[in-house]
Amino acid sequence: MGEIIGELMTLLASDTFVRLSARRIRRRLSAGRPARIPCTARADRPGWPSEYATGHLLVTPGQDVIFGSRAHGDLALPTGGSFHDPEPDEWHSLDWAATCYQPPGGGEPVNLQVDSQFLPALHLVLGAPAQLRAA
Repeated sequence: MGEIIGELMTLLASDTFVRLSARRIRRRLSAGRPARIPCTARADRPGWPSEYATGHLLVTPGQDVIFGSRAHGDLALPTGGSFHDPEPDEWHSLDWAATCYQPPGGGEPVNLQVDSQFLPALHLVLGAPAQLRAA
């Protein structure tokens, strides 16, 4: 019985923490302050592995978004691109939303996975940065 209660507490606390973090990120971005969005990324670029790398997106309004990973360094993502369907074989979690970001100018696409609570912020900072500055 104690194990079940422990699992439920972890599940509820995790969801609450993610919701609070997503709200905090939206507030920081609307105030014009930098924010970090936790995510995983996979890019078909030289020097990047074929599997997803865990890291975060460093968002500074008015600048390119940077994906930072301790294992693989930084990857700059120019804003103003478009989003496409994710890779169906690589996406296995119901809590995490996957999307493929195509940078403007025909750069290499980047596959991103974020918690579903962070997906609206991700679409805002990468796809519509003008709306972010207007908010």
